[in-house]
Amino acid sequence: MRKYRLSILLIICTGTVFFALCKTNVLKNLVQQNKFNKIQVKPTEGLKEIPKTGPILPGEKPINSVKPVETEVKPRVIKEVAGLVSVTDIDNSLFIDLKYSTADNFTGKVIYPVTVCLLQKETAQKLMKANTEFKEKGYKLKIWDAYRPVYVQKIFWDIVKDSRFVANPAMGGSIHNRGTAVDLTLLDSYGDELKMPSKFDDFSANAYRNNSKMDSEARKNMNYLTDVMKRNGFKTIDTEWWHFEDSNSSEYKIVDVKLDEFLKKESLPLN
Repeated sequence: MRKYRLSILLIICTGTVFFALCKTNVLKNLVQQNKFNKIQVKPTEGLKEIPKTGPILPGEKPINSVKPVETEVKPRVIKEVAGLVSVTDIDNSLFIDLKYSTADNFTGKVIYPVTVCLLQKETAQKLMKANTEFKEKGYKLKIWDAYRPVYVQKIFWDIVKDSRFVANPAMGGSIHNRGTAVDLTLLDSYGDELKMPSKFDDFSANAYRNNSKMDSEARKNMNYLTDVMKRNGFKTIDTEWWHFEDSNSSEYKIVDVKLDEFLKKESLPLN
C-alpha cells in the first residue's frame, strides 16, 4: 500500500513539472511570434489639456486659443428725402418744440400734420456742432421751426402780408422752404428758456436785433446765441432774433416735401 501511494505522488509531481515547462515554452513562443504585445497608451490620451495661465513665451502658441468672431459693421441708417433729414437723427439732444404742429402760434391753428423737424443734412450737421458747443457750457438749443413746406408758406403769407416777417411765396419764398433756416432759442441746464428780446413770432420792433429798448440781459443772451451760431456756419437777419440761416443757403433750391409724406419714405444709408 505504501509503495502504491509513493507511485501516485511521483506521478503527480512529474505532471506538475511537465505542465510548468510546457506553459513556459508556449509563452516564450508567443512573445517571439509578437502575438503578445504590450498595449501602449499615450500619456495625453483621454486627458484634457489645461490652458496655460501664465505669460506666453516667445515661440509658444496659446492652447485652445479662440479666434475672434468678425462681425459686420452696418452703416448708420438715416432717412433722407430731397436732401432733407430729421434733425433728431443727427442730434437727438436737441429740444424740439415745433410751434406750427400745435395751435400755440400766431395763426392759432395746427398747421403741420405731424411733428417732424427737418433740415438739409449739411445744415443739420452744422446745427449739431453749434449745439455741442452750447452743451459744453450747460445750455442746449430749442427748435421752434425748421424746414417749411411751400404750401405752408402760402398760408402764412395770406395771414401776414408783411415781407419783414413772412417771405412772399410768389417772390422766391422763404429760406425755410429750402430746409436751410431754423428758428430757435436757448435752454439752460434746468430746461428753462433764457431771456431773449421777445417771444417767438412777435411781428414787431421788439424782435429786431438793433432794438434800442432791448433789455441788457436779453441782449447778452442774444449775442451769445448769435456768436456761437455764426461760428458754426449760420447767419442772421435783422428783423427776427430767433431766425438763423445756413451761410450756404444760396446753394440750395426750394424743395416741396410734405411732412407726413417724409415719414412714409424708405430709409437710405448715410454716406
